[in-house]
Amino acid sequence: MNSNTALKSLGTGLTVIGFVLLLGYGLYNLFTTESSPVLKVSIGAIVAGIAIVLLILIKEKLSVEDKETERKY
Repeated sequence: MNSNTALKSLGTGLTVIGFVLLLGYGLYNLFTTESSPVLKVSIGAIVAGIAIVLLILIKEKLSVEDKETERKY
């Protein structure tokens, strides 16, 4: 693994970790404070929908074989 791939993986990992932490903090505050049940259900449905779509896209990306041939120069 070259340094560009390692840095790309590190950046992606940090971005995902930061997004998950921020999302978790926001959801924790939403469900611990007093707010409308409609608001809680709607935001929960949005988050669940985004999570389902992301998981499906990741599954499809991992299952598709790379058709590009490796070039040897």
